[in-house]
Amino acid sequence: MPDMSNLLQLVVVLATALLLVLGSLRLGLGVVVGYLLAGVLLGPQGLGVIEESALVHAFGEFGVVFLLFAIGLELPLARLRTIGLRSFVLGGLQIAVTTAVIAGTALLLGAPPRLAVVIGFALALSSTAVVLRLLSEQDGLRTRFGRSAFAILMVQDVAVGPLLITVFALGRGESPLAEIALTLLESILFVVPLLLGGRRVLEWLYRRVSMFAQPELLVALSLLVAVGFAYATALAGLSLAFGGFLAGMLLADSSYRHQVAADIGSFRGLLVGLFFVTVGLGLEIWRPLPEWGEVLLIALTLLLVKGAILTLLMLAGGLGRELAWRVGLLLAQGGEFAFVLFAAAAGFPALAHPVLGELGLAVALSMAATPLLVRLSGASVTPRSAVAVPHAEDVRDADPGASGHVVVAGAGPAGQRVAAALGEAGIAVIGLDSSVERIARARRRGLPFFFGDVTRPDILEDVQVERARAMVLALEDQRCMCQAAGLLRYLFPDLPLLVRVVEEEDCEIFRELGVTLVVPEIVATGRVLADATLRLLADRPVREREDAEEVS
Repeated sequence: MPDMSNLLQLVVVLATALLLVLGSLRLGLGVVVGYLLAGVLLGPQGLGVIEESALVHAFGEFGVVFLLFAIGLELPLARLRTIGLRSFVLGGLQIAVTTAVIAGTALLLGAPPRLAVVIGFALALSSTAVVLRLLSEQDGLRTRFGRSAFAILMVQDVAVGPLLITVFALGRGESPLAEIALTLLESILFVVPLLLGGRRVLEWLYRRVSMFAQPELLVALSLLVAVGFAYATALAGLSLAFGGFLAGMLLADSSYRHQVAADIGSFRGLLVGLFFVTVGLGLEIWRPLPEWGEVLLIALTLLLVKGAILTLLMLAGGLGRELAWRVGLLLAQGGEFAFVLFAAAAGFPALAHPVLGELGLAVALSMAATPLLVRLSGASVTPRSAVAVPHAEDVRDADPGASGHVVVAGAGPAGQRVAAALGEAGIAVIGLDSSVERIARARRRGLPFFFGDVTRPDILEDVQVERARAMVLALEDQRCMCQAAGLLRYLFPDLPLLVRVVEEEDCEIFRELGVTLVVPEIVATGRVLADATLRLLADRPVREREDAEEVS
């Protein structure tokens, strides 16, 4: 009979993690804290159910790869350009100043220089999971305050790859500066050819596989790309996690980004959760009271020092006093990437140190404390002074991270005309289609169309339809469009929904589904849809009778 112990341990881990994550979410602490608590409860410091499980640790390593893969997917050049030079400078200064202050403090307390730098890197990063959850709950991303915090998080995400490389270099050589230079050179020699040719190769692979219209093949390809790049970077002397990050960045500017993100979303979250469970397994909670006092002091100092640095930088960047300290409070915690960097450091004798355990506990406490501190301070993430203001990215960035966009499903002639007209009017557009050829034609015209099945709720969530100002359905497949219209009206009953139909007799079907406007193919479809959408967005009433009169 096969050994079932590893499988039983995995079942126990999954069941415990599910219960504790649900409880953590109920308390507003976020999923990461729940997974960490599951690891602590099951590990040697808790019930001792899980001692050393090769299977759980293997899944945890894959979790890091997919965490970095997903971060890379969220960093297309179009989105990075919208951050703006000032935000990049502020984000870079935040990382540099926080790293210098924390590393200097660690040196004064007796930490070896290399370890001090790693500690500074790790604690300089904030928790994307905690902050975005708080912002999303109160629609804070539409405010200047929310955009400022989000820009800092994005700069931190961009820095994760280089920081991983630097930690890897610090751990493997006698001469830190020489090793950093050598590792950076190896990374450049490895990365540059991939950046030059890898994007085209991946686009070609996804185009070929998507032609078979088998979703499971796209999932398999995404798994192959993420794990394959991780394996390649490990062979090149770099980390597994950096390979996942690089693969994500290569796909970030492709037309398949949204589909890939949706495909890997569920199991990526599970694997990342298992990574945090493995982190929790190593957290030593049974410490003497004086040591727990040190952990609490570290967490409190981190919140105060990092919050003060962020507040001062936000003030220097032109944010008002009230908004500046709110950003400082929101981003003052340690983040999930601290655990990634600590795990990478623990693999090298030159960097492994018992203090990493204390720091891990302090980071977890700071993450858990942030939602509570925001509530107790009365610092809503959407303060009254942080009114929604128009930003340039609303016009330039066809990315689901922004709100106020219009989703256009269908990259045929009508859909392209709608997208072009909305773009000329200064309205952000995200286009979706499942035809490789139509997407290619639209993108050659500079229109922001992406590969994605509009009948899948996860794809709709990925392009943030719930934040869209309207949605236009101009698909070639009427049956698919009918299915999409029913799904959209069910999920988003208040979303303005405009539909193009081929046959006039199909109008009644869509009217029964409750769409806002139906335009038959016999009229100048693209022009009418574009004009109607523009009028709808300008808060003028849209009536089918008026449109019919215009084209008669």
